Parts: sequence; C-alpha cells; structure tokens
Amino acid sequence: MEKKKSKKGLIVIIIVGVILIAAAVFVVYKFTGGAHVGIDNKPEAAPQGSSDMLVVYFSWSGNGQKMARWIAEEKGADIFRIVPADDYGSDYQACADRAKSELDNGTRPELAEHIDKETLDKYDTIYLGFPVWWYDLPMPVWSFLEEYDLSGKTIIPFFSHNGSSDGANSLDRVKELAPNSDVRTDDALSINGNNVANSEDEVKEWAARL
Repeated sequence: MEKKKSKKGLIVIIIVGVILIAAAVFVVYKFTGGAHVGIDNKPEAAPQGSSDMLVVYFSWSGNGQKMARWIAEEKGADIFRIVPADDYGSDYQACADRAKSELDNGTRPELAEHIDKETLDKYDTIYLGFPVWWYDLPMPVWSFLEEYDLSGKTIIPFFSHNGSSDGANSLDRVKELAPNSDVRTDDALSINGNNVANSEDEVKEWAARL
C-alpha cells in the first residue's frame, strides 16, 4: 500500500513539474515571440534627414531590428533605434519582470539616444517598430512618443508578436500617444516573432506597397 502511495505521489510531482515547465515556456513565447536572449543595446548611426522617411524601432530580441533594417533598405529611409539608458540586459526573465513592472507602474524609461528637432522636422513619414510586450506597447516606445511632437506626420506601425496578431492594445496606444499624427493602423505589419528571421521578402513587399 505504501509503495502504491509513493508511486502516485511521484507521478503527481512529475505532472506538476511538467505543467510548470510548460507554463514557463508559454510565458517566454507570449512575451518575446520565441526569442529569449537579448541583443546589444547599441544605437544606429545618427539620422541625417537625408530622406523624408524615418524608421524608428525598439528591439530587445533582435526581431524588430531585422524588420526595421529591411524596411529602411527597401524605402531608402533613415533609421533610428530607441535605446533605453538602462538597458534590459540579455536575460529573458529579468527583462520580462522589468517590462511588466514598468507597464503596471507607468514608468517611462529614460532614453540614451535622441533626435534633434531640426532633423526630425525633415521626416513626413515614420515607420514605428516594436514587439508587443504584455499585450501593450513597450514603455521605451512610450518615452519616445511623449518626447517628440509628431503632429502632422504619418506613423505606420510594424511589430512582432506571438499570439497578439492584432497588436492587442499597442496600436491604440500609439494613437493615444501621438494624437495629432495620422497613425495608419490599418496598414500595420504584424509578424509572429518565430517567423521574423524568414520574413525578409514579406517585410520588403509590405514596405514597397506603401
């Protein structure tokens, strides 16, 4: 009888362990689209206003960076990376925890890189890229949108996700934070994070159509 109880107890422990592991994996995929190691926090070269289009992006896992560079290449656009002064590091869990805390508390991270007003004024269209974090816009993107007056400019979002293919609350958030801009949410590009690495043609075809 004791042996049977021990075996049942062991089975229960194993089942619970498997469930916890599966739940952890699920959270990783929901947060980052499958990528769970952060890239560097380096900025792009300073934009010079050589085009009337600017690609602005925030990227932790590298998905947004790939998409942004493909769009800039296709459109001949300048590019700017949103870089937090205090980077999120390379560890997934630490990044996820901080991102959730920032969203819950409305924390706007300080940015390390900035665009001067004269240069920004030269751009008519801004392609804005980001990952969907906790069903919303990452807080560094809030910081960017609140720092600059983008009135009269066209903003076209593109984002990576893992399940929130409609962008969850992120697209409405862009409109909220840039109320005097033409935010073209109907033209937004949405790509599952697991598919970004193989999506160059899709991203460039999307950019070419706009």
